[in-house]
Amino acid sequence: MGFLSSASRVPALAREVALPHTPGLLRVQSRLFLTTLGAFLVLGLPLAGVVSRGVYQGIYQSFAERSLRESTLMATLPLVRVALEGTSSKRADLNSLLNQYRAQLGADYIVITDRAARRLTHPNPVEIGKKMQGGDFTAFLRGQSVTETVQGTLGRSVRSKVSVMNAEGRVVGLASVGFLLPRLRDVFVEVLRAGLPWYLGMLGLALLLSLLVARRVQAEMLGLEPEQIAGGLQQYRTVLNTLEEGVLVTRAGQVFVMNPQARALLGTPDAALPIAWPPELQLPEPGHRLTIELQGCPVLLTAQDAGEGALVVTIRDLARVRALADELTQSQRYAELLRAQTHEFTNRLHTLAGLLYLGETHEALRLIHTQAERHTAHAQAVRGLRHLRLSALLLGKYDRAAELGVQLTLDPLSFLPAALPAGVLDLLELAAGNLIENALEAACLPGATGAEVCVLIAADPEGLILEVRDTGPGVLPELAGGIMMRGVSSKGTGTNGQGRGVGLSLVVTRAQSLGATLTHDRVQVGQQTWTRFTLDLPLPEEVST
Repeated sequence: MGFLSSASRVPALAREVALPHTPGLLRVQSRLFLTTLGAFLVLGLPLAGVVSRGVYQGIYQSFAERSLRESTLMATLPLVRVALEGTSSKRADLNSLLNQYRAQLGADYIVITDRAARRLTHPNPVEIGKKMQGGDFTAFLRGQSVTETVQGTLGRSVRSKVSVMNAEGRVVGLASVGFLLPRLRDVFVEVLRAGLPWYLGMLGLALLLSLLVARRVQAEMLGLEPEQIAGGLQQYRTVLNTLEEGVLVTRAGQVFVMNPQARALLGTPDAALPIAWPPELQLPEPGHRLTIELQGCPVLLTAQDAGEGALVVTIRDLARVRALADELTQSQRYAELLRAQTHEFTNRLHTLAGLLYLGETHEALRLIHTQAERHTAHAQAVRGLRHLRLSALLLGKYDRAAELGVQLTLDPLSFLPAALPAGVLDLLELAAGNLIENALEAACLPGATGAEVCVLIAADPEGLILEVRDTGPGVLPELAGGIMMRGVSSKGTGTNGQGRGVGLSLVVTRAQSLGATLTHDRVQVGQQTWTRFTLDLPLPEEVST
């Protein structure tokens, strides 16, 4: 991704999230520049010391080899042997001759001594005749050569001592060629002087490259600092993990991002990312939805294109969605019942107010008693249901039926056990609310004969039964096979764009989860033809009917 395209996204990112502010920290460019500079300064002096030590060791080894080689050469010169075996007159010119050899060899000194280690030659004539200083003076007497480092009259040097032998093989003296060793500090200074231009050139190049790399890195990081990226990532992670839906990002069959909810739904709570997308699961196309089952639970998959071949997949638990839809449907039903009751009582209050205004107190009292008797009859009718919420639902439906002009009857045989599982009671409320509402609306449709709805809610040895019959025209033949599917309704489409065909599908879904069945048919009772919906619900053995 190029610099321009990356930088162009910075304002949009800044609008989406308030990233952490880091005023006390240096920018990436400054940090990388100072780190490079510090590394060069910290490593430069130790590196020069290591190089100086290596150079010093090389100088020492070279001098040691030359000293041994040239000392051996001096010991074999005839004039040296003659001088050692002859008189003092023969030794007079030896020092000047060897000084000429020393100049040609590049040595710092050439010393010839007798067996007693008294000097016959020396660069400083004052030292001639004195005993040679430092080192081993016994090995040469045995005919052995020695290379050593000593502190002599001229300074610290490396020298070799080689035996000088006469024609009979007897040791008559020694020959020593020496080279003064430079001080390590001087070598260090010379190394710095020679390497400083290269060092500064490399430092400048490294600093320039660090600036270029820092600019490139910051461009790829959208102009943000590492702490801002880390803080923003933590914020996005927190948001992602608090979503109720499962969210994951997949690319080329691999999952790279997955929140805990997605891990739970896919059954991979501890798997390290990336992981392969389960091959048995189908991925929806971008912008489309797909309903599948995961671990026995229905889920809804949606996919959105994230660019560069990546897909953002959202996994919604349909069981929870449907539970929320059930709650919404029940709330809408209760709101409708409350509206009907409010409308009914408002009409009654207006009627009572008019009767009292006209002075018809007896008629007002008769109306009150009539309403009281009706509500008492309704309350007695639902008493056998033995569950408060279900009884309240039926009482509300009585008012709804009165508003629509439909006669609602609860079968006297309706009776339920005192103890029912919560899931069974929820299903009864959902099914009764939807089926009775549908029946009331059907009984008001054109073609209905005698607007009437009959309800039976009872228990038998095989379980529970909810039966709702209405005198409406029945289910259209072309819809009979799919009337319980979502979106299918014999009443068409509602107003304001709100679709129908939801209630029965919710009832069927909930019923199937409890092993219940919902059926519908047309039955003849006396002279009247009824449309009947029947819910058969098995009960656990421990529930007594």
